[in-house]
Amino acid sequence: MIEGDNSLPLAVVGCDFRVASSEWRARIILDEQEIRHMAHDLERNRVADGFADLNTCNRNEWIVSSENPRWAAELLKSQMIRRAGSGAENWLVPYAYAGEAAARHIFKVAIGQESLVVGERQIAGQLYRSLEVARKRCLSSRALNGLGSISGRLVRIALRRGCIENAAVGVHSLVIRYLKQRLGERLRGRIALIGMGRIGRRILGVMTEALQIEPVCVNRSVRIDQQQRIRPIREMPAVLSEADAAIVCTGAPGSLVRIEHLEPRPVDHPLLLIDIGIPPQVERRDLPSGIEVVGLDELVEFHRSTKDNSQTDKIDEVARLVDRALIEYRAFCNEQAFSGILDTVHNHHRQLVGEEIPRLVANRFDYLPAETQARLEGDIRNIVLEYTNEVFRTIKETSLRDAKEDACPEES
Repeated sequence: MIEGDNSLPLAVVGCDFRVASSEWRARIILDEQEIRHMAHDLERNRVADGFADLNTCNRNEWIVSSENPRWAAELLKSQMIRRAGSGAENWLVPYAYAGEAAARHIFKVAIGQESLVVGERQIAGQLYRSLEVARKRCLSSRALNGLGSISGRLVRIALRRGCIENAAVGVHSLVIRYLKQRLGERLRGRIALIGMGRIGRRILGVMTEALQIEPVCVNRSVRIDQQQRIRPIREMPAVLSEADAAIVCTGAPGSLVRIEHLEPRPVDHPLLLIDIGIPPQVERRDLPSGIEVVGLDELVEFHRSTKDNSQTDKIDEVARLVDRALIEYRAFCNEQAFSGILDTVHNHHRQLVGEEIPRLVANRFDYLPAETQARLEGDIRNIVLEYTNEVFRTIKETSLRDAKEDACPEES
């Protein structure tokens, strides 16, 4: 079932931690070639004119702009189920939003209200990057660009009003919380950190600053200036053999830690592997004794059993901010109806300022001193500019008024 309508040119289809396990979600991640192929197919068949993919530890979504978003959502939902593989059609039900429901969903995602850790800050940056990557791929659209701009303003306001937590809240803080509970005093032992991407650097920051723990860092690529503090990936087996726990958070396309990298461990010195990669980075089959693997799905259950309700007092404020962003986005989309007028006014303005006014002054006021002619030309330009700006301002005010009336029809 598609939630929403065709009132706004936007559709979202996806799976998050509530819909499918990390293993199933990994199956719907598209590579670069697949993204371009899907986007071009959608455009060629006039289903959508913009495509972005959002992939995080806890969600995988396809975001498109379309004149018929309900149709686009239906097609994408079917494609996502097919991509998940044999048997998925019997149980996998991706969520699908169209129109206003899609925009509302994205705004809630942007301020962390749909995250595993409610109010987390990292998702805002991940959403921005996904929309920016779409633009760099030349797969974006006016509707997606506007969605990014308005989401950015929403995030800044939400931060000021305390609806988004500080940078220490997210999957990395959840990992630290899990380590504290599982290891207790052993947390002061030898901890390995495999992967020094964005998540890895955040985990490192929390461990060194808040916990005063210096983990042994391993990365697939190591610059010359990093060699004193980061070990190359070839040394990973030796690092793991001495560690009490290891956090694996690389961006490898498949299992990075395999059975040949692990040795049996004594009962009094087990190894805890926390795998937060998508796709999973640790191979779980036929593990040696004394090795335990905890993935994103186990962390989800851990969070559900231990989470607090610190953000329940912000529910009303969050709803108001999302409603405000929705009105702004609707006004932005309404301006599209005036695009022909705006283009005409802009072209006439450019012609008047660049050609007609200089020619008028030169032909009719050639008897004036050059300095006086320049002042006269500037004065006429300012009059035209004021008129042009008034046209633009009127259109924006009309679009915003219509958006508010659409949001609150009983008041219109």
